[in-house]
Amino acid sequence: MRQLKLAASAYLAVMAGWVIVHFSEHTLFEDHAEESVEAGGRSALDFFMALAFLVAAIASYLDTRRGAKESPPPPGWLASRLFFYLVVLVAIPFFANWFASLGHTDDGILWIYVETMGPLTWGIQAVRIWRGARTPGRVAA
Repeated sequence: MRQLKLAASAYLAVMAGWVIVHFSEHTLFEDHAEESVEAGGRSALDFFMALAFLVAAIASYLDTRRGAKESPPPPGWLASRLFFYLVVLVAIPFFANWFASLGHTDDGILWIYVETMGPLTWGIQAVRIWRGARTPGRVAA
């Protein structure tokens, strides 16, 4: 289980870095090279971002559930719960815009929100998972 947590943490950290570089490239350089697009008009980054949102949401949900079993809840339980809702608040616009882009009606402003908040939430969750893997039974705050 520890190796799975460390792998999830590393994946989220790599995704945070990848999206930061991608966003910076698209923001700073107007004449950037077009991305390689998979079948159906999807870039590989979109699939990896979707998986990162799922990993972050599942990990933060499990932290919340683990803390809810104790009475009284540990000090980090409220932070875990709020962080879960933050991840969901970033994931909803991502998936909504991702499915809307199938019809080529996606909103660029939502992508800016997702590409800035996504790496932030993934980076925080990567650190929380890493710390939780180092100390068993601990709810990371």
